[in-house]
Amino acid sequence: MTIYFFTILVLFAFSLIDINYELSTQTKQWLMLFIYLLLVVQVGLRWETGTDWNPYLSHFDSITDFTSTSPLTNGMEYGYDLFVFVSKLIWSNYSFFLLIHALIYYYLIFKSFNRYTPYFFVALLMFYTLSMGMMGSNRELLAFAICLYALRYVIEKKPIHFFLLLFVAINFHTSAFVFSIFYFLNRTIKPYSLLLILGITFIIGKTSIPFSLFSFVGNLIGGHAAVKTLSYLNSAEEQLQNAHLSMIGLLKKLVFLGFFYYNREKLCEVIPYYTILLNGYIIGIAFYFLFSDTLLIMVSRGSFYFTMLEPLLLASQVCLFKGKLFKSIVIVILLVFAFLFFYQSISQYPDIFDPYKGLFINSSFSREMN
Repeated sequence: MTIYFFTILVLFAFSLIDINYELSTQTKQWLMLFIYLLLVVQVGLRWETGTDWNPYLSHFDSITDFTSTSPLTNGMEYGYDLFVFVSKLIWSNYSFFLLIHALIYYYLIFKSFNRYTPYFFVALLMFYTLSMGMMGSNRELLAFAICLYALRYVIEKKPIHFFLLLFVAINFHTSAFVFSIFYFLNRTIKPYSLLLILGITFIIGKTSIPFSLFSFVGNLIGGHAAVKTLSYLNSAEEQLQNAHLSMIGLLKKLVFLGFFYYNREKLCEVIPYYTILLNGYIIGIAFYFLFSDTLLIMVSRGSFYFTMLEPLLLASQVCLFKGKLFKSIVIVILLVFAFLFFYQSISQYPDIFDPYKGLFINSSFSREMN
């Protein structure tokens, strides 16, 4: 756990520095560069650490020429196949590919966080811990980073830019199509509309409608999406039987939502992206209500694009507090949440994250990977 705790504490320290000292633009950029390189090296040079290690390594090995990039052949999206293919043209080494993946992924995350919140290091601290359990989900993480970057074009009212990037993201992970709803979310949701959305989705979620709708949309898109839809539908019943959804997790989201929504008017005045981030978080909870009783894959995959907005929303709350002392106290409280998020994030498969194994750290450690 040492490397994870070190990263968390560095992010915490940088958050305190950012709040208590008026950093020059150059100094802040140096701090950001240090964190960027730390995260890129940590994620890019890992070995047998994180989810889906063997499937992605096998897929990497299976891309031998251009014809092997067909999604119907290897079961992964075309954009990701091409990404692997181009990487192997430079160097047919999986660690090199993971390093390139990490460089692009964190570049998009950093550019987005720096734009969407005034407290970059606080947001990154919460994001690092909340998303740790997804480390290794190569396609979905890159799809999310592309979608998050595209969010700026909703605010700027540039639909061509937004949907073009969304198309790219879908070609890395089909689930990114749910992000299209963000184009319609840059508006205020009134309290009665909020209750109506959550109430209706909760009721519909108790029926078979979400199951049928998911099947219809997947088949309508066709191609690789139809194949993935069929796979998800076939495994839906088994997933429900084996699942144990956390009521504590849901209650946490509802409490956070109440807090985020209550502070909406104050924060919208200082953070231009707050409204659309909050609305996305609301849709994420609606997704939970819709699919928790029928299709858990949509809870884990589809709602991921909305749940990962939580760090930005949490960091935004720091704006409500006046004075360095009060803001520092809030950062300390968020540090406690960060550790809780970290353990919750890796709780399903802790053995594939602890200890961290990389090319130069714990390299001799033997880990059984599925």
